[in-house]
Amino acid sequence: MRLDNRGLQPPEPMQRTLKALEEMNIGDKLTIINDRKPMFLFEELEQKGYSYEVNSREDGAFEIIIIKKEG
Repeated sequence: MRLDNRGLQPPEPMQRTLKALEEMNIGDKLTIINDRKPMFLFEELEQKGYSYEVNSREDGAFEIIIIKKEG
């Protein structure tokens, strides 16, 4: 699954992302693209048992790949 959150104002990117994560099964992957690094999202992901990878894009946006882990 992929979400493009560019151009959205907070808290909409985080709300969209959390809603998509609720539908994920263990091992599923979600890729989001945000205008800025979602620092508050990282805390939430760690608490809920997701791993993530952050990549800077050439256009200045950030791509975050989120994987739901067991536990």
